[in-house]
Amino acid sequence: MTKIYLIRHAEAEGNIYRRAHGHYNGLITNRGYIQIAKLRDRFENEQIDCIFSSNLSRTCTTATALSVPHELPINTTEKLREVSMGVWEDKAWGDIEHFDPEMSHYFEDDPAKWFVTDSEPYEDVKARVYDFITKAARENEGKTIACFSHGFAIRALMCKLHGIPSEETRALKYCDNTAVALLMYENDELKVEYHGDNSHLCEETSTFARQKWWKDSEKRVSENLRYQPLSEVASESLLNIFRAKAGRRAYVDKQFAAYLGDEPIGILGLDTIREKQRDTGWISYMHVVPQQRNKAYGVQLLGVAISIFRALGRSKLRIELPSGSPFVNFFGKYDFETLDANDELCVMEKDIRNNYVKL
Repeated sequence: MTKIYLIRHAEAEGNIYRRAHGHYNGLITNRGYIQIAKLRDRFENEQIDCIFSSNLSRTCTTATALSVPHELPINTTEKLREVSMGVWEDKAWGDIEHFDPEMSHYFEDDPAKWFVTDSEPYEDVKARVYDFITKAARENEGKTIACFSHGFAIRALMCKLHGIPSEETRALKYCDNTAVALLMYENDELKVEYHGDNSHLCEETSTFARQKWWKDSEKRVSENLRYQPLSEVASESLLNIFRAKAGRRAYVDKQFAAYLGDEPIGILGLDTIREKQRDTGWISYMHVVPQQRNKAYGVQLLGVAISIFRALGRSKLRIELPSGSPFVNFFGKYDFETLDANDELCVMEKDIRNNYVKL
C-alpha cells in the first residue's frame, strides 16, 4: 500500500488579489509563508519518503515545508500544475464574472462545459493528475509520498475519485490553502481517506476564514471587483467622489474605477511614465470608499497595479503618502518598505518581480 498526501499550495497572489492564476506564476504571500510553517509543524513526525510538486513557484515554495525538514529533493512535474486558463490568465475574477458570465458559471459549477481560448479541458486536467499520482504510487509501493498541486486540479481529481459528475461539482467542498488530502493506493485502486483538511490552521492563518465566496454554494455571493478605465465611466463627478490625497498631486495616465457588481467601490490612478527608465512604476492614488474598507478590496486594487506594471516589465512599485497616514500600515502589510520619510511625505516601495514564464 502507498500513502499519498495531496496538498494545495499556500496562499498566493491570485488568492488575495482575486485574479485568475492558472499557469501564471504568482508569488506566495506573507500569510502563505505562515501557512507553510504550520504545514511543516503538522508533518514534523510523519514519515515522508518522496516529494512531488507542480513546477509553478507557489507549489514549489510550499513543498519546502516538507523538503527542508525531511531533507528530501522536490521532484517537479507539469502533471501537477493548475489548469491553464488561456485568455483568462491574470484577469480579475470580477471582470471575468461580468464580461463572461456563462463561462464563469461553468468554471465553478460544470467545468466539463467550460472553455475559453487556449484553455485546458477539464477532462484533460483530471486525467493527467490521476495518471501521475497512480504512476507515482506504483513506483513507490509501500512508501509515503507527498504531492503539491492546485485548487482546480485537486478538485478535478476528487470529483473523479468520488464519482461526482461535472454538473454536480458544487457538491464537493472547496479546499483552503495548504489543505491536505490523504489517499491510499492498493491493488491498482486509489481511495480517499479524507480531503480538504486544514486543521493545522487557525482563523488567523486561514485564507478561507477571510473570504465568504466558498461558504454557500447555493447562494454564492461574489467578493470580486471589476474595473473600468475612468474615462469610460463618468468622469469628473466620480473622480471627485473617490479622489485620494496621496501626497503631492502626481501625474496620472491610467485611472480605473472599481465596482462590486454595479456599486462603485474605489479608484486607482497609476503613473506609467515616472521613472520607467529605472524599471519603477508609481501608484498616484488608491482609494476605497470609507464604508467599504476592511473588506479586502484595497488589496484587489493593489493587485491591478502589480499586474499592469509587471506586464510593462517593471520590477519595483512605489507610492507617496502623507507622513502619518494610516495607509502606511496597509502598504507595509503587503511588503512595501519605507524608502524615504520626512515631516510631509513617506515614499514606500515594493519589489514586484516574479519568475513568470509562459509555459
